[in-house]
Amino acid sequence: MAALRTFIAVNVPPAVLDTITRIQNRFKSLGLHASWVKPGNIHLTLKFLGDTDPDRISGIQNKLTETLTPCERFRLSLSSVGVFPGTQNPRVLWVGLKDDDGTLKTLQATIEKTLESVGFPIEQRPFSPHLTLARIKSPRGKKELKNELDAVNQQGIDPHPFDVGEIHLYESQLTPKGSIYTVLANFKLNP
Repeated sequence: MAALRTFIAVNVPPAVLDTITRIQNRFKSLGLHASWVKPGNIHLTLKFLGDTDPDRISGIQNKLTETLTPCERFRLSLSSVGVFPGTQNPRVLWVGLKDDDGTLKTLQATIEKTLESVGFPIEQRPFSPHLTLARIKSPRGKKELKNELDAVNQQGIDPHPFDVGEIHLYESQLTPKGSIYTVLANFKLNP
């Protein structure tokens, strides 16, 4: 059986997606050469597993259930809009997430450690909680992009605090029309 491309993520509630879609539309109007993430596909990736043998899914599921069940629900809020790696060579447009009490950072580190124990290497880049809005394909319009980033962040965005009570294990299928995500498992956090 072919490997599944998998990742672990947090979903964004519909009301928050409305705010994110409005932000995304402001940037779409700039005519950037970018592929835009469909609002329904916007999520916070906690760990990208990559190609995963389907026979390993139940082991991953068991490990994550054991790890995540005692973890408590927590709150996140939207913070600012930015680009990776920077405005000189923008590749990814994102909305940042704020984790006031550090719970998200701790949870993400716990997931890394748990999955390292079943053979997934720890991500070397520091965890930067964000929601990807677009993948930028060329520098066309980067001056306008920088100006819009400055304007949006100066005005501030609605922080829209939301509760996270569930983590998901997803399969991602890449298609010419964009990625299709399928939930393989849900992990409820302790209320």
